[in-house]
Amino acid sequence: MFETSHPDPVAPSPTPAAPGTLRWLAVAAGVALAAGVARHLLFRAVERNAFVTRMDETSTEIPVPWSSMPVRHTTFASGDRELHARFVPAAWPDAPALMVCHGDNETLADWLPVQAMLVESGIASFVFDYSGYGRSSGRPSVRHLRQDAITAYRQFLAAAPAASRRVVLGHSLGSGILLDVARLFAPQPDGYVIAAGFSSARRAAVQTGRVPAWAAWLLPDPWDNVARASRLERPLLVVHSRADAVFAHGHAERVAAAARHLHRLVMHDAMPHGAAIAPDHLAAFWAPIVRYVQDMDSGSLVETGARVDVVEAGREGSQGGHLHENSHENSHENPRENSGSMRVPGKQ
Repeated sequence: MFETSHPDPVAPSPTPAAPGTLRWLAVAAGVALAAGVARHLLFRAVERNAFVTRMDETSTEIPVPWSSMPVRHTTFASGDRELHARFVPAAWPDAPALMVCHGDNETLADWLPVQAMLVESGIASFVFDYSGYGRSSGRPSVRHLRQDAITAYRQFLAAAPAASRRVVLGHSLGSGILLDVARLFAPQPDGYVIAAGFSSARRAAVQTGRVPAWAAWLLPDPWDNVARASRLERPLLVVHSRADAVFAHGHAERVAAAARHLHRLVMHDAMPHGAAIAPDHLAAFWAPIVRYVQDMDSGSLVETGARVDVVEAGREGSQGGHLHENSHENSHENPRENSGSMRVPGKQ
């Protein structure tokens, strides 16, 4: 009933792989394995030397004369580490609120003048120190900083539960940390800001001399800001300076061009990389950010691929195919800016 099949005596037998092919496959596998090991070792070596941390010796007991509201110093757990944060509430519980992922070699103390300026502008603010920065314990790593930012966002939500708008800002190093975890924020903030940021960690490592250009392909790119900006589902404001000597302005232009929902690219003229926390530059650098946080709905969104609006301080005209507007004569300017809505304490 059932017949057992027999091999066809005339059918050709499978041809064994040629010795040369086997050797080629073995070499290819060995090269791939070696490249993978090299990438891992290079990443770990760069990671160990990538972060510049310092202690924060500022006393948390010093009164803050510019704030009528109590400044809240808090600690919270991130994995097995303890992080420190400072929340400065605004006068009204429903005031807009801003969370900051700060840059490298920065601590809470560097951001106190910024928080003073923000509260004067009616904006609550939450700043925290990553693992190993300031008073926070542990050591910084890509994995630790990712966990730190996610945990800090939960603390931010708890600190400003009634905020009318919530915005998260990443400054310099913080741009990569923020965009790395933005998709995990729940609920999502109303908007994002990238200030003095980079387009990718790999490109930044080459530009800052941490990795030679010829070895860049070996380095994994844990913070690809261009790719992640393209997936953001909230408005993104990008602020940079043409005079930035750490991350050239091309970094900001690439991020802005990729953003799915770009609010605006603001390109200042003559400000250093650290202008966001430099007392002499606070008012000018933060003006478009304050306006964005205070009244996000007033600005139009630019879809990916559309022409980018660039606001340059002190310059007006067209250059390089982009539209340049004077930041003080913009027809969409919020009138509150000129009515003293933003003041830097001690710099009136």
